[in-house]
Amino acid sequence: MDITLSHRLEAAVTLLAGDGTLKERLAAAYREHLDDIDELELPNEVQLEYSQMSRTMHLARALPGDNVVRASVRKLSNEEAQRFAALIVRMYSLRMQSLTSGTKPPARISAAPRSTTSLVSLLAIEGGGSGGGSRTGVANTP
Repeated sequence: MDITLSHRLEAAVTLLAGDGTLKERLAAAYREHLDDIDELELPNEVQLEYSQMSRTMHLARALPGDNVVRASVRKLSNEEAQRFAALIVRMYSLRMQSLTSGTKPPARISAAPRSTTSLVSLLAIEGGGSGGGSRTGVANTP
């Protein structure tokens, strides 16, 4: 497997976690690390989404002194920007899973419930640990 792809995805995720607005970070992550990735290098379940994101990142006409990716990201809604940022994180996660297992991860349909369940469990633990909500209800139960 190509380790360089892993490094590029990691660098993109690191930029997404940095300073600036989400749209600034998304544009930089895509432009600097993902723009020339061939979708076939990615796990099967994100290839179509990456292809769609890539097309979207090249839709706007850049003004002088600007570039097409920054211009395109500025036109995104906040929801679209969040969806693309989440896609980049998911691409990195799936890539790491495939490297550790030595195989491609399972199809999206079977992977989504497992990921959702893990996230829901984590959020429940964090919510329960805050000292509010369900703990009070449990303590008051006879």
